[in-house]
Amino acid sequence: MEEFLLTREPLSIVRISTALFVQVEQGEWTGVLEKEVENFENVLKRVLDQVPSEDVERKKKLQNFGTGKKLAKRVRQ
Repeated sequence: MEEFLLTREPLSIVRISTALFVQVEQGEWTGVLEKEVENFENVLKRVLDQVPSEDVERKKKLQNFGTGKKLAKRVRQ
């Protein structure tokens, strides 16, 4: 998922959702919402650390996706 979030253009909620769907399709989904939110937050942190500082748009979109309660709420919708 990290590679997907770092290299695919344009980055959007659809792209992020697709990355999560691929995880499910490949059997990488645990089925435990809290664990998946935590896993996604960890991936998001690693990706944000790797995004070049000049790629402001990608960094902003990733940061705006949400973490913690905001991310859990988004996943439940």
